[in-house]
Amino acid sequence: MKTKQIITVVIALFIAFVGYKLYSNKKEINDQSNQKEAVFKMPVQVAKVQTKSLTTALTATGEFEGFEEVFLVAESQGSITSLFFKEGDIIKKGQIFAKIDASSLSAQLTSAKFNYAKAQKDVERYQRLEKAGAVSKTQLESMKIQLESTRSSIAQINQQLGFSTVKATISGVVNEIMVEPTSFVQAGNNMAEIVQIDKLKIIINVSEVDLVNIKNNQKVIIKTDVYPLVDFEGTVSNISVKADEAGKFKITIVTTNSKKEQLRAGMFGEVHFETLKNNTQEALTIPREAIVNSLQDPKVYVVENNKAVLKSIKIGKVISNDVIVLEGLSVNELVIYQGIINLKNNTLVKITNSK
Repeated sequence: MKTKQIITVVIALFIAFVGYKLYSNKKEINDQSNQKEAVFKMPVQVAKVQTKSLTTALTATGEFEGFEEVFLVAESQGSITSLFFKEGDIIKKGQIFAKIDASSLSAQLTSAKFNYAKAQKDVERYQRLEKAGAVSKTQLESMKIQLESTRSSIAQINQQLGFSTVKATISGVVNEIMVEPTSFVQAGNNMAEIVQIDKLKIIINVSEVDLVNIKNNQKVIIKTDVYPLVDFEGTVSNISVKADEAGKFKITIVTTNSKKEQLRAGMFGEVHFETLKNNTQEALTIPREAIVNSLQDPKVYVVENNKAVLKSIKIGKVISNDVIVLEGLSVNELVIYQGIINLKNNTLVKITNSK
């Protein structure tokens, strides 16, 4: 009887022990779960939506190009007998750049002139014979046609001989030469590139909002990194009538090159439309980094109840690193601008600092 009581007590103690361990394990699991939730709050940095005073002056960056850039193209085939310029030389419009061997054409011209002289005599002889009734008018007309054919051949060969002398079509600098003396070229081969640098053009792209304030012949200031203390004056020479795929319009600006601070094609310049400076205006702004999607479909994450909530907004211009907000946000709301890559809608977040 005592043995049964001992066994019962042991079983009861064992059950109590197991229950205690289960309770302790559950509590430990719950504690660990709570700790994990705290660990997985995504750290983010936020900025307050605020009102700023902004200037509407337009600035855009572009690349300088030669006012004119042309390739000298061979118009006849043959070996190059002479090159009169080297890379970096200044060349004037109409100057001879190179000559192509024309010995074959000269021989053809001599032969064509001989045939022409013979055809002339034949026509004169047939005219006398036609008056005497010895040949028909049809035969005389045939000889006249042959005479015109030889005259046409002479004109064509002379034209080809003219093509053997390659002349500059614009004034500028010989930027690159693609051939060498004795090289064989065919009609259509590029021989050299000439770049006009006494004037340069710089092309920028602007939005339709800015386009309405830009006019032909408008003066602009161009700044460069190579000459940071020098302002170059430019003039708007052309405004495209059609936007590109990104909705931008191409603006071409021309500037006179300076002999002292000489600009080169391929350099970058920053165009300032100083005349577009209006009075500063107050606008609701957020950092550019806060935009989640593209500027065409802008969204931002705002912090609400320690969660990242995704919102669609409507924006205006981007000025420096500030985006003007037209709709969707209020002053002092907190928008997330760093740590966005790890976020989804309603993700728990932890603010590490604020702008």
